[in-house]
Amino acid sequence: MKAKYLLIIFSVACVLGACSREEENLFDKSASERAQAALENADNVFTGAKNGWEMLYFANPSSCGYSIILRFKKDGQIVATAKNETTTRNKLLTDSASTWDIKNDYGPIITFDTYNSVFHAWSDPGNDGDGLLGDYEFLILHADSSFVKLKGKKHGAYCYLYPLEEGVTEAQYFADVEAMQKRMFGNSNLLHLQTSGKEYLLRDGSSGIFTLTDLGVVAVGEDPDINPFAVTRTGIQMMSPFLDLTATTYTLQEAEVVGEDSKIAAASPAEYINEYISILSGSWTIDMAEIGDSISSVIGSINTALKATYKNNKKNASVNSLVFKKTTKGLVLVFSYYGNSSKATTDMSYLFDVTASDGAASFTYSGPADENAQKTVNAFPDIEKLLNTLSGTYETVANEPINPTAGIKLTNKSNSELWFTIQGKM
Repeated sequence: MKAKYLLIIFSVACVLGACSREEENLFDKSASERAQAALENADNVFTGAKNGWEMLYFANPSSCGYSIILRFKKDGQIVATAKNETTTRNKLLTDSASTWDIKNDYGPIITFDTYNSVFHAWSDPGNDGDGLLGDYEFLILHADSSFVKLKGKKHGAYCYLYPLEEGVTEAQYFADVEAMQKRMFGNSNLLHLQTSGKEYLLRDGSSGIFTLTDLGVVAVGEDPDINPFAVTRTGIQMMSPFLDLTATTYTLQEAEVVGEDSKIAAASPAEYINEYISILSGSWTIDMAEIGDSISSVIGSINTALKATYKNNKKNASVNSLVFKKTTKGLVLVFSYYGNSSKATTDMSYLFDVTASDGAASFTYSGPADENAQKTVNAFPDIEKLLNTLSGTYETVANEPINPTAGIKLTNKSNSELWFTIQGKM
């Protein structure tokens, strides 16, 4: 019996000894040593980018994104540069008189611990005690030489850092961002999120926050599904993924911005014409410098008649603009012209239907919108000739596929000499 107990004790001792040796293998460094290693790694990452970092900064989960160039120095100094309407009044601003540090607080934290007029503009409480509700301390969720992901310690927004390409100056960087902003969201824009399973509508992109709805739906209510993003030199950076997707980075590739599991694109130009009017209440202006000879000839005849009628303003009496827009009476072409005055225009509305089918847009004139418009047609019959000339089915090609508001050329399917270009306006 005594031998049996000795055998049991010996066996337990062996198991405990084995466990002890396994623990030593798994945790060969203490918690403090592992924390210190994480801090050193983060320090080396931040200071390792030769030309600094492009930071896509989100003040809070409801804020649009902003670009900041950060250059971290080994001595703890930091140089921050920004250019935006919110904090720098659209001027290029650099501040190098502040410091940064990495600390341990249940994980590595990066803190901008002395005031920087560029960086702290978002976290400054301001006169109301809230300011722009931004952070200056961040949890380091991921850090390597190609990518850093942070989370605001107080407000919880995600921020992203990417190494800035060598040779790119601050001025060039922000010029590129502004060019991308104009390219994608000039004149406002309406986009679609396309996934393998469904397609959604994205609006309000010019504000830096997408509102996501089902196709054809205008967002209503006080709490729409908002998705903040920042414009980059190459596309857009989402603060967090759409819906249950994973992509946060989208790169512009010809007619769309592409993420790893989804893409963002505009509707076909023909469909976009109606969508832009019905969803965003935008309008389409015919570019008077981009019209075919047949349309130009009719406008010339109208101008001749206007000058003959309004002799006191013979020099300036002419067609001013042609704009498709939605009114309470329906979709109209607003015919605007200078009559007796060279400063004030007279506007008349003529009803149109615009439909899209198989990539083509059909324009159909259906008559004057009111009695005054009818009287104007009676006085200047070539106006009605112009309206009938514009009626027809057109092939549509967008000058900038990601943003058709920059210009859509419409070419009549029955007569290639009959064409005109429209531009979106808000």
